[in-house]
Amino acid sequence: MSAPNPAGNPATSSLGRRRIGGGAGSRRGGRISGLDLARFLALIGMMATHVWVTNADGSTPALAAFLGGKAAALFAVLAGIGVVLTTQRQRERRAFGAAALNVFGRGLALMLIGMTLGLVPTPIAVILVYYGLVFWLLVPLLRLSNLSLLMVATAWAGLWPFLSMLLRAPLNVGSELGTPNWFDLAHPLELLRGLFVTGTYPVLTWVVYAIVGMVVGRMLLAARERGTILQLSFGLTAVGALLALVGVGISMLLAGPFGGLNSIGASTGTGAQASELFYSAAFGTTPTESSWFLASPAPHSGTTFDLAITAGTSLIAIGLCLAVCLRLGDTAIRVLGPALGAGATPLTIYALHVVVAGVTYTTLVSGGWLAEAPELFWLVSSAPIWLIHVAGALAVGAVFFWWQRRGPLEAAVTWTGQRFAALAAPRPSQTVE
Repeated sequence: MSAPNPAGNPATSSLGRRRIGGGAGSRRGGRISGLDLARFLALIGMMATHVWVTNADGSTPALAAFLGGKAAALFAVLAGIGVVLTTQRQRERRAFGAAALNVFGRGLALMLIGMTLGLVPTPIAVILVYYGLVFWLLVPLLRLSNLSLLMVATAWAGLWPFLSMLLRAPLNVGSELGTPNWFDLAHPLELLRGLFVTGTYPVLTWVVYAIVGMVVGRMLLAARERGTILQLSFGLTAVGALLALVGVGISMLLAGPFGGLNSIGASTGTGAQASELFYSAAFGTTPTESSWFLASPAPHSGTTFDLAITAGTSLIAIGLCLAVCLRLGDTAIRVLGPALGAGATPLTIYALHVVVAGVTYTTLVSGGWLAEAPELFWLVSSAPIWLIHVAGALAVGAVFFWWQRRGPLEAAVTWTGQRFAALAAPRPSQTVE
C-alpha cells in the first residue's frame, strides 16, 4: 500500500504541491490527485469493514455489506499502479534489474511492517504481509507487455480458483491464517501455506488485482504523455462496470437456472440454506464440499466471479476519481487537501487505525468491560466510531498535505526500495596502478 512516486500531468498550485488534478501544467512530475483520492476512499472503506461491521442487534450494516471485499481489492489494484509509477524511470532507462530490486525491497518492507503490526491484538486481518509477497510475484512480470499482463491476469483468474479448491480439499481446513506475525515463523510450512493458499488474503489470488493495476498504471503514464487522462478515466469506468455486471450476471445464471444452489444444498445437506452459504462473505477461500461454490460472487471468496466484480468496482472507483480530480481547480484541491493527504499517506494511517482499533477491542472485549457495560458496544462497532477513525485519517492527512511530506512508513518503504535498487547500479571500474 505504499504510495507511488510522483508521476502525472501536474498542476502547480499555490501550495507548491504539484499534482494532476486541477489546472494545466507540464507533462512530468507531480502526484496524481485522482489516485490519492481513490486511496482515501479505499482507506475509509476498509475502516468501515473493520469498525462498523456489526450493529448492536447483530445485523450487518448496509455499508459494510456493500464494501466487503471491494475496498481491499481497490488497494491491491492501486498497489499494482504504484509498482509501475515507482519504477518508471528505471524502466525508461531499461534498468530492469534495478526496477526488480526496487519492487523486491518495497515488498520486503511491507512484510516487515506487517509482521510487526501483526503483534497488535486485534480482530482485524492485517493485509500487509500478503501485499508484500504480491510485490515479489510481480517482479518477473515487469518486462511483459500490457497484452501479456492481461492474458496472465485473465488466465490465472479463471484457473487458480479451481487449483485452490483441488489443493485445499485434502487439507480439510478453512481459512487458517488471518494476520501473520513473527511468532508464526515457528511453523514455516503452515505460514507459507496460509500466505499463498489458505489465508484470508491468499497471495496467489490477490496477485490478479495487482497485475490489473500494472496495466492501468502503464495506460495512465501513456495517457499523461498524450494528455488524454480524462478519456482514460471514462474508459476505465466503462470497462469496470461491464466487468462487474458480467461477473454478477454469469454467477446468478450458474446459481439459479444452471442448478448451482440446488447442487450445493444436496452436497452440503443445507437445502434451502445453500443460498446463504453461497452468497455470504468468506475469509479468503471457498468451501470445498461442492465445485459449485466456485460460481459464488461472495466477497473474499476468491472465485473468478468475486475477482471480476471487485476488480470491476476498483476500475470504476479509479476512473471516477481521476475524472473528478482532473476537473478540479486549485481551490477545490485545497478543500480536498486532507483527503488527498490521507490518500498519499495510507500505510501510516492504516497502521495507526489498526493499533487504535486493536487497543479499543482489547480493552473492551478482552478486558471484560463490554460484558459488564453492553451499552459501550458502539465503541467496538458503529457508525460513530467509524466516523471518528475517518476524522483521524483526515487530521493526519491534513498535516502531511500542508507539510508536503510523506508519512514515515511510506518513507521507509521508499527508502528500502531505493537501497535495493542501488545494488544494481554499475560499480566504477577499478584499475591497478
